[in-house]
Amino acid sequence: MFGHFRKISLIKQIVYLILIMLIILLISFIVSNSIAKSTVELKVTESATKIMLQVEETITSFYKDMDGISYSLLYSPTIQSYLGTNEILSRILMNNDIASQFSSTLALKENIRGIQIYDNESKMIASEGRSIEPLAVSRVSDIRYSGIMRNASGGLYYTIAVPIYNLQNNYVLKDYRGMSLFIMDVSNFDTILNKSKITPNAKMMLLDHANKIISSTNVERVITDFDTEAWRKDSRYIVQEITLSYTGWKIVSVIPKDELLQDLDTVKQLNVATYVIIFSIFCLFLLIFYGRILKPVKSLLDFVKSYAKSGGHRRFNIVYHNEIGVLADNLNKMLDDIDMLSSDVQIAQKQMYEAEIVKKQMEIAAYRNQINPHFLYNTLECIRAMAFYYKADDIADISASLSNMFRYSVKGDNIVTVQDEIAHLKEYAAIIDFRFRGKIQVVIQADETLLAEQTLKMLLQPIVENAVFHGLERKIDPGKVTVIISRTSGNRIRLSISDDGLGMNVDKLKELKACLHQFEEPGFMMNTGDKGIGLANIYRRMKLFYGDQADMEIESDLNTGTTVSIAFLADKLLLETGDAAHA
Repeated sequence: MFGHFRKISLIKQIVYLILIMLIILLISFIVSNSIAKSTVELKVTESATKIMLQVEETITSFYKDMDGISYSLLYSPTIQSYLGTNEILSRILMNNDIASQFSSTLALKENIRGIQIYDNESKMIASEGRSIEPLAVSRVSDIRYSGIMRNASGGLYYTIAVPIYNLQNNYVLKDYRGMSLFIMDVSNFDTILNKSKITPNAKMMLLDHANKIISSTNVERVITDFDTEAWRKDSRYIVQEITLSYTGWKIVSVIPKDELLQDLDTVKQLNVATYVIIFSIFCLFLLIFYGRILKPVKSLLDFVKSYAKSGGHRRFNIVYHNEIGVLADNLNKMLDDIDMLSSDVQIAQKQMYEAEIVKKQMEIAAYRNQINPHFLYNTLECIRAMAFYYKADDIADISASLSNMFRYSVKGDNIVTVQDEIAHLKEYAAIIDFRFRGKIQVVIQADETLLAEQTLKMLLQPIVENAVFHGLERKIDPGKVTVIISRTSGNRIRLSISDDGLGMNVDKLKELKACLHQFEEPGFMMNTGDKGIGLANIYRRMKLFYGDQADMEIESDLNTGTTVSIAFLADKLLLETGDAAHA
């Protein structure tokens, strides 16, 4: 992948890098906006819940006060005596006291608009304040709160029905005397709800048992039904509901999401503007890069190509006064030097024959001599020493790992111990850790009793490299390769290499397994191209060394990972070391 990237033109590399940066920036904008939106909605939901609980507490406190007022009134001696007698004359004489009691109670709460008393036969025997139509049910066994209602003049009210019992009768349990009806105004709820608004257009509503609106904010005061479920399904609103245990009513909060996200829209617009500015800067960078670097370099290359064909005394016309201009000036000086050297060569014609012989001898020596591995080791050790000198520990470590890997791969033995394979794999893991900055981890779990067992060389590292290249390198999130070396039943050694990378689909897995079996065909040549020894080549080598005593299994799930398992008998080699090397 990186090799292909290096082969494309520089301008395409820059464009690809800019596109990747813009995509990453766009993704970060989208993710951050989504997280901010979710956070705001969560915080507002929590705040709305707390406010609704405060409203519930306020309303509950109000009705507890009403309970106290009703008990103080209804169980006073005057009311008890009034209900305890059936004589009309006695009740007439007590009317002034009853009216005084009612007036005092009406003065305690301005929301109490009227009080009515019914006897045990459900006949109204006393009233004060606003009158209403007679109730269909005028006998209750406990305190009952009605829903919202409208009187003849168009006003809205609700009632609180409170049963009255004879407290002096100790023989009859709950000796029912009658019922008191408190006619209540709903205006006090408006004040409570208006103080609890979160946003200007948010709705805070108090609903009765039939889901009719008793009081609300931003809603016209009419007796209407409120369909909570329908509002919940509307994604434009956040809807919450609490049922009042004291009255059975409901508090419903409806908050428009667009009001919550107004500030986020500003941030979103700022992000878009930032993205446009960055995109413009990148475009400007491309123009400058092309005009000031790529175009002069192209002109310089065209001159070099034409000069190689025509030669002569032509020189590059310097019009760029930057690094390219310095390069062009040096090129012109180099061409002048070449002309001078050519002149010297023409003068020294007698030495041309000897120079040609020396040149041929050097070419022959170059063909005969191969790179000495010790020269490469010594060079890597030199690099490592220089890294230590300049305190570049990372370069020193990776040079040492590379030197050890190369030394291990070129040594003649094909049969090594499991411990040697693990040591080689650890060197590769160190390079991978340095290359990907800890994004990809290689974890090794080995049974210590197997470290001295013999195995084929270069089994673990190529498979781990395959997992890194195909499974984890293109994965955005960090990844891990787990290598487990264990003993199975039948004294077999099992090598399991698992990664949590991209995996593969079923069709690709079948194709890979089919490719393994092609390597069992007689005369098949192993592929040792640029991609190294693949799974199929490893499978072929195993079959050459172990025959049917070795097998390989591949399991993979798309976007989950791939597991390659190898099992063999260490003491069942079919080929000796020399024959194996020849094979």
